[in-house]
This record gives sequence, C-alpha cells and structure tokens, in this order.
Amino acid sequence: MSLRLLLPALVTLALALAAPAKEKRRLVLCNDGGTLGAPDMEAPIGIEGLARETIDPLKDTMVDTLYWQIGADPWMGTDTHRLSDWYLHRTKVGAIWGSDRDQFKTAFEWRIAENARRIMDGGTDPVAVVIDHGHKAGLDVFVSFRINDGHDSRLKDGINDANMVPTRRNHPDWLLNGEGFAKFEYNFALPEVRAYTLALLKEAVANYDLDGFDLDFCRQPRLFKPGEAQAALITALVGEVRTALDARGKALGRKLLLSVRVPPDLEKALKEGIDVAAWIKGGLTDIVIIGDPAGWNYRLPVEQFKALAQGTHCKILAQNLCAFKEERGRSASVLFGERDYYSTEQFRAVAAKHWQAGADGIYLWNQHWIKYYRDDKFDRQSWKEIGDPAALANKDKHYIVGPALRGGCLPLLLAKPDDKAEVNVEIADDLAAAANSGTLAEATLRLMFEQLTNLDTLDISLNGTPLDIASATRCLNYNDCWLDFAVPGTLRNGSNALVIKVKARNPHVLAPLTLRHVDALVKYAKKG
Repeated sequence: MSLRLLLPALVTLALALAAPAKEKRRLVLCNDGGTLGAPDMEAPIGIEGLARETIDPLKDTMVDTLYWQIGADPWMGTDTHRLSDWYLHRTKVGAIWGSDRDQFKTAFEWRIAENARRIMDGGTDPVAVVIDHGHKAGLDVFVSFRINDGHDSRLKDGINDANMVPTRRNHPDWLLNGEGFAKFEYNFALPEVRAYTLALLKEAVANYDLDGFDLDFCRQPRLFKPGEAQAALITALVGEVRTALDARGKALGRKLLLSVRVPPDLEKALKEGIDVAAWIKGGLTDIVIIGDPAGWNYRLPVEQFKALAQGTHCKILAQNLCAFKEERGRSASVLFGERDYYSTEQFRAVAAKHWQAGADGIYLWNQHWIKYYRDDKFDRQSWKEIGDPAALANKDKHYIVGPALRGGCLPLLLAKPDDKAEVNVEIADDLAAAANSGTLAEATLRLMFEQLTNLDTLDISLNGTPLDIASATRCLNYNDCWLDFAVPGTLRNGSNALVIKVKARNPHVLAPLTLRHVDALVKYAKKG
C-alpha cells in the first residue's frame, strides 16, 4: 500500500500505520468539520464544494488517511468556538444542528447548518460525502468522535442558552458540573451517559462505508468527577466499539481499525479513566495517537508508548505541531520574520524527531484550519514530506526546545553567579554524514536570553565544547538578546548537551537573567 496522509473532521493531520502486514506508515490529517462552512452561501457548498474544500488539499501530499470528526465546529464563527454535542450528519440519536430553529446567532452558525441541510436533502450527508470522495482520492477515511467536548462551558446564558444542546439541558443530572470545560461535560460514571454515547458511536459505525473509527479522548480529557474515575467503565466502552467495528467489518468484507487519541502522560490519563495500557494489551486498539490537549508539543514520549505496544499489532502515531503556536515574543517576529504559526522547517523538525524516536506515523491536528484562521495562502509543503523520514533527511529544519510540559524544560532562571542551566537539544539529522558529503550548509545554535547585557559573563558549552559569546551573532530587541553560534562540527545527531553557567551578572540590572528559547537551525546546500 502506498504512503498516505489522513485528515479528520476537526482538521487533525496524523500519520499512522494501517494494516499491520501491509502498511509501513500512515500520515493522518484530522478535520473537525469546519470546512463544511468554508464557502459563502452565495455559492452553496454542496457535495462538490465539500469535497473540494476537504479532499482536494490532500491530493498532492503524503496524507494517506483522513479523520472526519463528526460534530458542529464553526470555530471563530461562534462565541464558544465549537457547538458541543451538536451534529451535522444523519443521526437519530444525537441532535442535528439547526433542526430546532430558523434563526441563528451568527452567519457562520447558519451557514454550516444550511450547507449540511442541503446535502442531507439530497439523500446523503457530509460524512458519506467525505468518505466517498476520500476513497475516490485513494484515502482511508475514519470517522472521528470527540469524547466529552466542553466548549459549551463558554455559553453566555449557561444551561438555558439557545445553543445548549437539548440533551444536556434536559439531563442536568448527567453533567459533571465541574470547573472550566468540565462544567457541562458528561459524567461517564452514569450508565445513561455511557449508553447515549455508545448509541451515537454504534450508529456512526453502522451507517458508513468507513475504514476505521477514532475515539478522541485528548481534547478535554475529563470523564469523571475528581477522584471518582473508573477506568474499567471506559475500557468496556472502547471494547463495545471494537465489537461494533468487527461486526461492521465482517459485513463490508474488510478489517476496520480502531484509533484512539490520548494525552501524553499515561499516569494522568489513567487518573481520568483512560487506561491506554489495558486497551493496547487487550487488543482493542489498532492505532494510538499520542496527542496533547493544548495542541502543540515538541517531543512526545513515543518510546514509552512503543514499549506498551511491543509484541502487539498496535501502532503508535505522534501528533505534529498544530495551528496553535508557542508564544515566541515580538523579537522573534521582528528579527527573524517568524509567523504566528509554525514554519515548514519547524513542522519538519518535530516530525523528524518523532520518526527517529520510533513513531509508526504522524498525526496532523488543526493544520487544515491554518488556512482559515491564520493565512489563506498557508503552504502545505510539509504535508508533502513529513510522511517519510527519508524524504526529510536533507531538508532544512528548525528545531525548538519546548517549554516544560511541552517536550522541554524552558524557561530557566539564571539569576545569580553559579546558577546553571542544562538543556537537551535533540536533532534528527545526520550532520556528520551531511558534512562529509558536502551537503550541509549551516548548523546554528540559537539562544534567546532576557536581560542579557555585555556586562554579564556566561560559560556556555555544547557537548563539552566551549562556545565563545564574542564569536556569536548578537541581535537585540528591547530586553531580548538572541545569540547565534555556528556549530557545524559540534551539533550532532541525537541528544546534545547544552550547559550554561553564570560567572557574573551586570550589577546595574535588577531583573533576573532568563534563558527563554533554545533553537537549532540546520540548512542544506541548495541543489543546482
């Protein structure tokens, strides 16, 4: 089977491994369904419009799998950014968005309802359209379901708001009544909640010519009241979906895969009732996507998940950077032209690190959405490369060491003499081979300090080799000081030990010295 990329409905891009014996890798894109409202109603989207907005952008890429996330997602077209537990497909279990009204709060709320209605009046629905056209384009298409979305916690009038789904309004006893997103989320300790959710899932499995089903536990992973999680209940629910897929697969004459997207911290996930180890060891899941509820993470614990999957058929995918971006500050934009979304070089770097860590695929989440929220001319170049580690080998990359809880350890305070920072800088490129072949053009270590002056004295070393600040290219912007060190012979494949020790501080500056960013930029000689 050829390498493919997958796109789910909420616009998630993932790279996964399909049939164990045949597929080697998978690149998945998740689409949250927001494309259903992309065109203006003066040119109704219809079946061809939905296919154009959802499938066509994947045709010249490595994406081989599309996850279409059922639900109503107007994003910036509504004040809550998602319409929790409302749906835009033919369902007799859930509530269809717009079926209870002829007036809407916003134009986009109306537009997605009207587009879905017109498609359903034609005898089909958006899910069936996406699957049909996805198959024609050579994609595997999974139906994806977001478990316990809580965006309706932002509803202005709470439980009585016009946009509160009747299912929640009529069953206040089903709700967690917790803090933040958990305010109106369902309490999965209740058999009624599990029965309702399972009915939605089984209905979708039975109704479509799908290739698999994805259970997204990662967006707002709250299923129980604090301290009351019962993992066995969720494992049983996952098992029911597995059984439903097996039955549907038998009817269709092919194996249907079960995918789950989960938070990166296995221990914390288990405290929420998400027992990933049990699902893998029990043979319930074919694909586990390591995600991050915040959407971006520079280094996910692939090795830990791969250890769980050893000896099983389960494949481990790593979520790539999404449309959200870590705050890099004004100076990164002013001095280096960084955009408010990640660059192709940054997407490449994160994918390369996870391939090197042993991932079986890459999952793209909230990248299709960049076109609508960040830049109409968003360049999908990385989608054409990151599905194959070999294709990334001699491509320019921009590695970023993440903050704490996002795959890194930053920021680090260096307030006084003898304070020391130790940072691991992970690189997936074989720089020694590239240097020997003459293809390596540049290898740069880029550090950003807040409050660094020429009266501060630092000892900086990389892999035991001292780096001379005087030799660095220095760029200043207000309190930010960026230092670029040329390190072609020092930076290496794998882990690189960066050590910074304060020798003396500028006595005229009261603000503490902070190491805010650590980057590594690799550039290759241009061919021709």
